[in-house]
Amino acid sequence: MIDIKFLAILFLSFLVFKINAQVYEIDASHIKPQTPAYIDMQATNPQGTKLSVNNQYFIKDGKPWFPLMGEMHYNRLPVAEWNEEILKMKSAGLNIIATYIFWNEHEPAKGIWDWKNNRNLKQFIQLCKTNGMYVWLRIGPYAHGEQRNGGFPDWIQEMKGKRTNNAAYLDSSNLFYKQIGEQTKGLYFNDGGPVIGVQLENEYASGQAEHISILKKMAIGAGIKPVYWSVTANTVFNDAKMEVLPLQGAYPYRGWEKGGGGVSDDFVYGDDQWIMTGALGKVFYDVTKFPRGVCEQGCGSQMTYENRFIVNPHVVEAHLQNQIGRGMNLIGYYMFHGGTQTPGLEENGLPLSYDFQSPITEFGLIRPSYKYLKILHSFINDFGEDLVQMQVVEPANPVRDELNTKDLRYIARVNNNSGYLFLCNTQKGINMPDKTVTLKVKLANEIISFPSIILKGETSPILPFNLHVDDVNIKYATAQVFAKIIDKNHTTLFFQKLIDVNPQVVIENNNINTVEATGWLANKESNHTLLKEGQNNYINIKEKNGNEVTLVFLSREEAEQAWQIKINGKDNLIITNADVTMHNDLIELRQLNNAVFNCRIYPSGNNIFSGLKKIKQQKQGLFNVCTIAVKPVLPNIQIQQTIKNKAIIKIPPSLPENLSDVVVKVDYYGGECILSQNNIPVTNNLFNGTTWMIGLQRFAGKGDLTLQIKDWSNTITGVDSSLIKEIKTRGTVFKKIEVLPQYVFKTKINVQ
Repeated sequence: MIDIKFLAILFLSFLVFKINAQVYEIDASHIKPQTPAYIDMQATNPQGTKLSVNNQYFIKDGKPWFPLMGEMHYNRLPVAEWNEEILKMKSAGLNIIATYIFWNEHEPAKGIWDWKNNRNLKQFIQLCKTNGMYVWLRIGPYAHGEQRNGGFPDWIQEMKGKRTNNAAYLDSSNLFYKQIGEQTKGLYFNDGGPVIGVQLENEYASGQAEHISILKKMAIGAGIKPVYWSVTANTVFNDAKMEVLPLQGAYPYRGWEKGGGGVSDDFVYGDDQWIMTGALGKVFYDVTKFPRGVCEQGCGSQMTYENRFIVNPHVVEAHLQNQIGRGMNLIGYYMFHGGTQTPGLEENGLPLSYDFQSPITEFGLIRPSYKYLKILHSFINDFGEDLVQMQVVEPANPVRDELNTKDLRYIARVNNNSGYLFLCNTQKGINMPDKTVTLKVKLANEIISFPSIILKGETSPILPFNLHVDDVNIKYATAQVFAKIIDKNHTTLFFQKLIDVNPQVVIENNNINTVEATGWLANKESNHTLLKEGQNNYINIKEKNGNEVTLVFLSREEAEQAWQIKINGKDNLIITNADVTMHNDLIELRQLNNAVFNCRIYPSGNNIFSGLKKIKQQKQGLFNVCTIAVKPVLPNIQIQQTIKNKAIIKIPPSLPENLSDVVVKVDYYGGECILSQNNIPVTNNLFNGTTWMIGLQRFAGKGDLTLQIKDWSNTITGVDSSLIKEIKTRGTVFKKIEVLPQYVFKTKINVQ
């Protein structure tokens, strides 16, 4: 029996939803393809791979390329961890590692050079090559990077005329460049090495443009010969010479501002600029002459003894989405991997820890921001070739007031009537309300009308329109596409469902034989088919040319847990709570405090763990489901708390084989917690309300560790007032110290 009252309520609710839905339009009907202007930076390596660039985008093997780069400082990590950490960068979807070369690390005394141990630049670059990662060197001479003197040795810091064309400064800098040239000899792209880029100077906003030209000439003379030369975009340089690429910078959290900064305009799809405050917010070049890229995309920030804050992952994700939406075609993060300062070389007033609240912590642990960003990285890597050719199209009345929480912030990127809508309902410092929106895109020959959707606060989705996959045209989808797997004549698209939105997809009927969508509501018209999600999460499309396209819709949680790996040249997608790294045919899974690994592998036909004992596998829908159990371990780690603010961690000489690390989880109240070994501070943690996670592997066999909490200071800013009250009530004390094993499963996988 039909409940008439229920249907009436449902109908009224629908009417209210439609009435409240704000219609947002964007006119892309005038967009015409642009002819790129090539820039004279190109090289071909001995394997035949060619890299180049034009004023719109980077190019690899003749195809448009969207590079993804993350900063990691070799000198701030133990050598023994380099290989594993490089692989974690790669698993995040990055393809370039950027690093400063700090002058005062390598010339500790005048004329004495040190390129050994964790200063071994050559070894680090070679490991990047082994693991299939490109390298972008930031050679200064001036760096900053929270290093003492900005990386200058003391005698350079005291020199008059530094950072100018002063002869004495140039002579000293030339010696530094020659050392770099010697260490990197044979490691440049055209030699078959991984070094593709070099940045000169850093944040050179008040200087002489000719200085950059002189530095480049000196670097070339020293044997430094990358494909791409760059400067930070707030640097004074001669843009008429076209000899460097200016790359921008923007930080959602600003460690140089109280509490990480207030409400900023970084979330309104703004104009090109070096987005900072004061004199640094300038651009010294014609932005149309160069590709739009960012070398310092903040995904964390450094705290100081007096300035604390918490970096929220959804804010970092929205900030990146804004950069892509406003036309960035290269993303370079600062910092993607945290580290530890060399004692005595940290900038005055800063801690030993250089964790930076990065996606990968000082101890190599993965934060939520890593997985949030990885979703966008998958999108860029799989759809970047088309994306970089798309022009930015703004609405007629874009939001420019960062305090405006009512109106939708949105923008489009369009090329040949295809593109993406970027929606941002996130603003650092303000809780954004949910919005009910209807979206329309006017193209040259049609109008794409999206249905009304609820856009949740603190989200920033990307919606496709006229997305062409083989011969299939997806007119629109109310879900975010993020990954693509191609296996011969079968293409699979993975979408992330929006929170509280059941996906709708419109598929053009041309070139299609059948659409299999069991459990979905289907409405077939003469030229298109409308599908609304039902019981199953996938749609299978058979084309007239014999090929197939499958659309798979995953929850947000599943998308965060999705990892793309290549096995024998074939793409696979693994969904697992574990962290995944892979090199050649060796796969490693890491998981904290859980000895049972659960994986779902797509496609189900790729039985990558076949032949391995004690692994339970079964086909479940489109996936092959695997359960891997390793032997549980109680790490032989003893915590002895001597007084309320001091504890000793007793570590055995080595950790059990099936553990990647042992993590000490420290919750405390106080101003700072110092970690020492053999009475020497090795790093520290500035209290901001989050838990400190310490990896013990690097300290094993070197003596016991000591944790010491220092008292709260009333000069500290940025910490929540309720926490400050709790600290003052309870005093300087450990709340809880836990020991958690990090299990690892590693095996050579089936590549048949």
